[in-house]
Amino acid sequence: MRIFLSVCCVILVLTSCHLTDDPADKAVLSGKVERNLTVTTGREYGTGFGEDYGEGTGYIQKTDSFLTLRVPYFSSTIDTPRTMRTILDSFEGELFQDTFTIGNTWEQSGYRGGTEQVTLEGYENVKISDKVFLKCLKHKTVITDANWEHYSELEKSLINGTRYLWFSPGVGVVKLRYEHSNGVITEGELIDSKTPVKNGELFPIDVGNSWTYKWKNDFENLTLIEKIKVFRNKQSAGGLGFNTIATTENGKKMMDGNFYFYPEKHPLLKTLGAGYSSTGRETPEGPTSIFSDNIAGHWPELFQFPLAIGKTWNKEGLWNSQVQTTIENYESVEISLGTFKDCLKLKSVFTGATTESDASTYTLERIPLINGTRYLWFAKGVGLVKMRYEHSNGVITEAELIDYEVPGGSTDYLPLNTGITWTYKWKNDYQPSPMIEKVVLSDPEIRPETPLKEASYVVTIEDANKPGEMAIDFTLTPETPSLEKMQLRLDGDSDYIPQHGQYIPEDDEHYDLDRSRQYAIRGVNIEGRWTRQPRFNDSFYPTWKIEFSKHERKFPITLNYEISQKYAEDYKAFQTERYGHGSYSKTRPYFRDDCMLWSSGDLFIVGGKNDNIDVEFKLPEGWKVLAPWKRIGIMGHRFSVENQEELTMNYLLIGEHVEVVAQSDKTEVVIGIGGSLKASKDEMQRTVERFLHAYTKVFKGGPDGRVVFIVNPYEGEGEKRMKGHGRRHSVSILMDDTLDPMTKHEWGPFLAHEVFHIWNGLTALNRFTSKERWFAEGVTNYYSDITSKQLGYLSEIQYFERLEEACEDYLAVSHEYAIGDDFRDSRLLYEGGSLVAASLDLQIRHLTKNRKNFNNVMQQMYRKFPDNSIEAHVEIECISMLERVLI
Repeated sequence: MRIFLSVCCVILVLTSCHLTDDPADKAVLSGKVERNLTVTTGREYGTGFGEDYGEGTGYIQKTDSFLTLRVPYFSSTIDTPRTMRTILDSFEGELFQDTFTIGNTWEQSGYRGGTEQVTLEGYENVKISDKVFLKCLKHKTVITDANWEHYSELEKSLINGTRYLWFSPGVGVVKLRYEHSNGVITEGELIDSKTPVKNGELFPIDVGNSWTYKWKNDFENLTLIEKIKVFRNKQSAGGLGFNTIATTENGKKMMDGNFYFYPEKHPLLKTLGAGYSSTGRETPEGPTSIFSDNIAGHWPELFQFPLAIGKTWNKEGLWNSQVQTTIENYESVEISLGTFKDCLKLKSVFTGATTESDASTYTLERIPLINGTRYLWFAKGVGLVKMRYEHSNGVITEAELIDYEVPGGSTDYLPLNTGITWTYKWKNDYQPSPMIEKVVLSDPEIRPETPLKEASYVVTIEDANKPGEMAIDFTLTPETPSLEKMQLRLDGDSDYIPQHGQYIPEDDEHYDLDRSRQYAIRGVNIEGRWTRQPRFNDSFYPTWKIEFSKHERKFPITLNYEISQKYAEDYKAFQTERYGHGSYSKTRPYFRDDCMLWSSGDLFIVGGKNDNIDVEFKLPEGWKVLAPWKRIGIMGHRFSVENQEELTMNYLLIGEHVEVVAQSDKTEVVIGIGGSLKASKDEMQRTVERFLHAYTKVFKGGPDGRVVFIVNPYEGEGEKRMKGHGRRHSVSILMDDTLDPMTKHEWGPFLAHEVFHIWNGLTALNRFTSKERWFAEGVTNYYSDITSKQLGYLSEIQYFERLEEACEDYLAVSHEYAIGDDFRDSRLLYEGGSLVAASLDLQIRHLTKNRKNFNNVMQQMYRKFPDNSIEAHVEIECISMLERVLI
C-alpha cells in the first residue's frame, strides 16, 4: 500500500509540466533566443562618462514561454581616479624652471605623459574668506595629449585641461582651479597652514610644514577637507614626502596617502609625484548598476508569454525573496528623450528577502534594497524606457533611457537584435551624482578575441616527480596577418599560469631580490621577439593583449608560458591570507601518485575561433595521456583537435594510469583508471559496456566517435562517496576504491547514470536554460535505476525502495519550490526529475496499452538534437514529442 501511494504521488508531478496557451502578443523573435549583454556604469559629470566605474556581463534567454535576464558577473571598480581623490595630485608636475620671468612661457613633457605649456601670468591678490594673500604668483599650465598606456580614457580626460595655481611667497599654493578637458572643474582654497620658516619661497617644503585645503569638484559632488604635511623619507637619502589625509566635512576619511619627491635635485625645480601610495577611498554604499542590482533577478522571469494585461506570476528571487509580477497596463511615458506611447507597465513586489545574521556587511545592506516595489515601462521596438524602484528602506531608485540604437528595427517590447545599445541615467540617495549606464547586446557565439587560422601546442613535462609543472609552447597564425594588436583568452583558471608581476613566491626558484629580472622570466612571453610582453587582464575572464609594431607583424609567432601547480597553490594561499578568500575555480586539477586530471581549459590559451588544432605532449618515460581527441600516429602523444571548444571543454588524464575500452555499435568509451581502482578494470569495462548496449537499444543508436571516462578513487576518507562531472566528450568520475560485488546496488546505478549522460546532456540533448537541469539529471536517474534493475545490479525490492525514497525526498521540498528551481535543493532535479520521467512512462504505457513507452519520446528527442551544438528547450520539446507518441 505504501508503494502504491508513492506511485500515485508520482503522477501528481505531471501537473507542473503543461503547454502554454497560444500567445496573444507573440514576439517577433520567436523560439529560442540567447544574447550576451555587457553592462558599463559611470557617473554623469561634466561632458564625460566614467566608463571604468563598474563593468559586468550577463545574458538574456527567451523562449516562447518566458524571458529571463541575468547579470551574474558585475565588478564595481569604484576606484575614484587619483586626480579626484586628493588636491595634491592637481599640483603634480614640474612647476618652475631655474629662473622665471613674468610672462615667460615654456613647453615640457608632462609628468604623466603628453605635453605641458606653462605660463607665469603675473601677480594677483587672492581673497579667501576674510583673509587676503598679496601678490600671489598666478601659474597656468595647459596639459594636452596625456597618453600613458595604463591610464583609462577617464583618467586621461581628467589630466588633460587647464590648471591655475596661485602661490603666496612663504606659504605655498593658496588657490587652485583645474578645468579638466571633460568639463569637470576642480576648485580649492587654503583654509589653514603652518610654515614656520619664513624664507619667502613660493613653495616652502621644510619638514613639518603643513597645509589644509577645502576643495570640491562636480565629479562626485563632495566637499573635502585635506591636510597635507611634509615628512622626511627615511628610505631614500635626501628624499621628502607629503602625507595627505582627505575627509568629508563630517569627518569621514576618504583617502590617506603619501607623495615622494627629491628637492635636492634642483633648488627651484619642484617636481611632485615621483612616487605615490595610498589606501584609496571606501567603496560607496548602495547599488552600482540598475541592470545588475535592480532589474536582473537571479531567477525570476522578466516576462511570461503571452503578454496580457492583468497577468500575474510568482517566483522566488534573490536572497529568498518572493516576487509577484503583474502586467498592469499600457501607459504613455514622458522622459527627456521624448514621449513613448502604449508602454507595457510591469509591477513587481519583492517581499521576504532575508539572510543569516552573520552575513557580510555588503549582504546585510542589500536586503532592504531587495524588498520593495519595482515598476518597469517597456516601449515596443525600443525596450526598457523607465524604472522606478521603491525600496523598503525608503530609498527610491529612478532610471530613464537617454539614448538607444536598435539595428534592424523590432516590434518586441524588449528587442533582442544583436548590436542593440541602451543608455540610461539613474539616481538614488546613495549616489552623490547621477549614474550613466550602457547596455550592449551581442551574439554569444561571437567573442572579442582574435580568430586564428592555425594553432598548435606542445606541452612538456620534464620531471615525473613534479607532474603539476609544465611548459607550453603555443604557435599561432591569426586569420588577419596585418593586424596591429590581438587578444587571446583562457577558458579556465588563470592562477596556474604565472603572470608578470602578479605574484612572486619568496621561495620561488626564479625569485630575485631585485625582482626586476623576475618579470622577464615568468609569464606569457613571445619567443624571439622584442615587442612588449602580452598584457594580462582578469576582469571577467583571463585575457592577454599583444601589440605589434609594423616590422614585427610576421607570423606565425610562438608564446611560451608555464603551468604550475605550486605557483597556483601559493597564490591562492596568498589571496586567502590577504583578502579572506581565494579565487573561485569551477574545476581544479586532481593529483594522485600515478596520474593527474586536468580540465583542458586551464591549460590552453586560445583566440576567438580556431579549427583543426594540433596538440603534442612530451612526457616522462612510461607516461601517457588520455583525451577524447583523434590520435595522430601510433608512437608518441600527438592529437588532432576538431575545434576550439573540443580543445578547452574536456578533461585530460596524464600519467601512469591504465586504459580499457567499452564499445557498442559506433560508440566507444575509453576508460582511464588510476589508483586502487586499477584492480577493478575488467569489471569496470564489463559494466560500462553492458549499460552502453542497453542504452543503444533505448535510443536505437548512439553517438559516433570517442567518449572518455576518467575514473579515480575518491580522495576523502570515511563515508563512501561517488561523484561524476561531464565536460563535452569526457567524464570525470570519483568513486570507492574497488567495485565490490556486494555493493553493486550502489556503484551499478551510479555508473549507469554516467553512461546515460552520453546521450542526455554530454554529447546530445543539450538543454537551453538552467531551469531544465531536471531533465538532464532526473530523466538520467530514472533510466539508470530501471536499467540497473533490468541488468541485475538492483533487485526488485531495491528498485522500489529507491523509487519510494525518490517520492519522499521530492515531496519533502516540492511544496516550497518548483522543479525548475533546482539551485535550491538537488532533490528537485534528481528525485523530482526522475519522478516526472516515471510518471510519463506510466501514462504513455497506460494510454497506448503498453504499445509505447517513454523510450519512444527519448528516441525522437535524440533524433532531433543528436549533438551538443543544438540546444533544446527541453520542456516544450518533450511535450511536443509526447503528443506525437500519443497520436
